[in-house]
Amino acid sequence: MGIEILVGIIVAAGFLGGTANYYMEQANGAGFWKSVLLGLTASATVPLFLKTVSSNLMTDCLNGDAISHFVFFGFCTVAAIFSSKFLQSLGDKLLQEMKEVKQKQEELTETTDVLVSQNSDPVAGEDPAPGISEGSEFESFQTGSKSPSAPVRTDEQKILGVLGAGRFAFRTAEGIAQDAQVDPATVHLKLQELEASGKVKKMRRVRDNAWIWRLK
Repeated sequence: MGIEILVGIIVAAGFLGGTANYYMEQANGAGFWKSVLLGLTASATVPLFLKTVSSNLMTDCLNGDAISHFVFFGFCTVAAIFSSKFLQSLGDKLLQEMKEVKQKQEELTETTDVLVSQNSDPVAGEDPAPGISEGSEFESFQTGSKSPSAPVRTDEQKILGVLGAGRFAFRTAEGIAQDAQVDPATVHLKLQELEASGKVKKMRRVRDNAWIWRLK
């Protein structure tokens, strides 16, 4: 019954506030039904306003608090009386919050891309950062210089070794193939298999739209 009571309060407050608004705005030529419609609209948006300000008023009403019902009715009535100003203010507040959310998302995307770019293979044609050694500690056993007693690793183990202990946290398939000394076509196939098994994850790098890979 809690929802039905709140809906009834919204409608009643909307009619009452809209009627009051009509008599307040008669000098400006406001029509009765226009005032009532605006009052109902403003009253119906009160729950949205309460949500934006993190108010617990509606929760208290649903929990059966009688005082909260009177407060909610009063709030809806006031919103209906000043419907035009209330709706304009609420609209401006929501638009501002949407702009702030969009701005934060853009800043987060930009920051994430910078971090990814700094920790991934360079764009094709760029030189790697100077002073950083190739590969990882696992790449110390390269073809032609392997110790006779070194175990032979599979292509999958080589790829995981580059991803897990390489110089970058994010790798392109081409960079993995170079460091692991595995055929690029084989690397692409193995990465798909590793992704399907949940061992690696891929994402798009914004600056050049390249696929990059990391351990999951």
